[in-house]
Amino acid sequence: MYKGTLGNYLVKSSLPKKYQPQGSNFGIREVKSSLVDLAREDPEAYSTVAPEIKKLGDEFSTYEGLSVGLDDIEPEYKKRDPIIRSARSQILKAKNDNEITSILLKTQKKIKDITKTHSGDMALTANAGAKGNINQLMKAVGSPVVIGDATGKPTPYLIERGYSEGISPAEAWIGAIEARANGITAATSVTGPGEMQKVMANMMSPLVVSNTDCGTKNGILMDPKAKSIEGRYLAGSNKYVDSSMYRKLRSAGKKVKVRSALTCEADGGICQKCAGRDNYGNNIDIGSNVGIRSSQALTEPLTQMTLSARHGVNLVSGKGADLKLRGLKGFKQLVEMPKSFMHKAPLADVAGKVTKIDRAPQGGFDIDIGGTAHYVPPNRQLKVSLNQTVEAGDVLSNGIPNPADVMRHKGIGEGRKYLAESLNTLYDDEGIRADPKHFEYLAKTQFNYVKADTRLGEYLPGEVIPYNEAKKLLKDKSQTIQLSKSKGMTLMEPALHHMPGTKITGSMIRDLREAGMSKVLASDNSTKFTPIAASAIRTPLFNPNWLQRLGYRYQKATILSAAASGEKADIHGFNPIPGIVTGEIGRGFDGAY
Repeated sequence: MYKGTLGNYLVKSSLPKKYQPQGSNFGIREVKSSLVDLAREDPEAYSTVAPEIKKLGDEFSTYEGLSVGLDDIEPEYKKRDPIIRSARSQILKAKNDNEITSILLKTQKKIKDITKTHSGDMALTANAGAKGNINQLMKAVGSPVVIGDATGKPTPYLIERGYSEGISPAEAWIGAIEARANGITAATSVTGPGEMQKVMANMMSPLVVSNTDCGTKNGILMDPKAKSIEGRYLAGSNKYVDSSMYRKLRSAGKKVKVRSALTCEADGGICQKCAGRDNYGNNIDIGSNVGIRSSQALTEPLTQMTLSARHGVNLVSGKGADLKLRGLKGFKQLVEMPKSFMHKAPLADVAGKVTKIDRAPQGGFDIDIGGTAHYVPPNRQLKVSLNQTVEAGDVLSNGIPNPADVMRHKGIGEGRKYLAESLNTLYDDEGIRADPKHFEYLAKTQFNYVKADTRLGEYLPGEVIPYNEAKKLLKDKSQTIQLSKSKGMTLMEPALHHMPGTKITGSMIRDLREAGMSKVLASDNSTKFTPIAASAIRTPLFNPNWLQRLGYRYQKATILSAAASGEKADIHGFNPIPGIVTGEIGRGFDGAY
């Protein structure tokens, strides 16, 4: 006997058994995932199943459509009021605003949980993912609990009522600040994402599929439960991961090494194997500009993130353990990396032992690591303890590490990985499912330049060099050495996401051991270049091809600089601008324009 809703039963029975969602309490996300798997592996079956499910939805909408009445937005006082009374009692005992904010955020989570069980039809559609959002419904039938100010910071005041029953004048006065800020955000919602789309397209445009296989045996480690393993190739064996292979890997429970843009060794662009297959299970054609496609896929949701604020979808985030980056503002923080980084987590500037942790007079903590002073701001939770040994770049407290700091301390590979994962987390927190490969493309193209510390071939100290070019110029005498003896040496070949030219640290050794590696190619000499962590806005201006830079900003400065230094430009590279400018645009066998 089937246990579950009639809708779940009808949708499940419409799908082939192999592609039916697990369990009896699934929503639109699981159905979409099943349909994507079916489309990849059996397009013919998909062409009949998808219309059947659509027809099922049309019939229910026509004959069994839900209507919304006053009872659907009626507060459930018996569930809500005890939670509000408890919060009020705790707030009266709180000693400062930070304690009040912590109480409010915990209370908000409780109100949200009881909203999910509301008996009305609006809760049913919101839980299923069909229409509406639980956060919006919570504010109507429960309470917003806490409202942000113009900057998004929580206001330490308890909102006791929901919008469906009406709020008090004091609550309305406090809420008006957030309402005005959201209105302004909505009015300017198109300009910000539009600007980011242009920046991302210019930065990521050279990422063209240029050959079938770069030949690397390297890859990144991924959790076997990650659905995004599908559509990729396994590193080493080059076996394609379809839904059947994914289920086997997931059952095995071991981390999986897969091909990735972060580890592609193509001289220009990206190879088919590292790019993976498209949603239909086909290899991406040589010449396809996956960079521009990804820039569009990443920036389109930014508009929706911005509009979500106007429609009450987002909840205010707090301090302490609740530090998060949100929406367009969070996206720009991660890719522009300003010095005044929001919720910035302090990192260790040097490796060594934590010899002192004292309370700072102005609040926060003064920490001494190997004789170097560090400061942790107030209202942060420490991540280190006295006498603990740390590496340069290790996090000292909660917060969001600046990707520029991570790359400066940990190397270009770790910086790329962190940036990709942080952006993926931001989108997940906004309820947007994006293919992690898009974030890997972005990270690869943004962190793609280094500054020479010594002479490298024809490059003088201080010159900016594309990383792939600098990597080829590493000619130090290297040796294959046991991982246990490699600490402090310079990595000379790609190993997971770690790139040549990076100093080998204890954390890198742990990463490599987890992947089953016991030896590594390394050199005793120090690194010859320093990675450049430039804003996404500035990165396209490092491009050595002056004609490609013309397609971005500062055209006058570009022309004057190129003329003064006698720069040359390849008009048949992986960027379309030179071909468009000269009128000699076409496509070569390697995907070049």
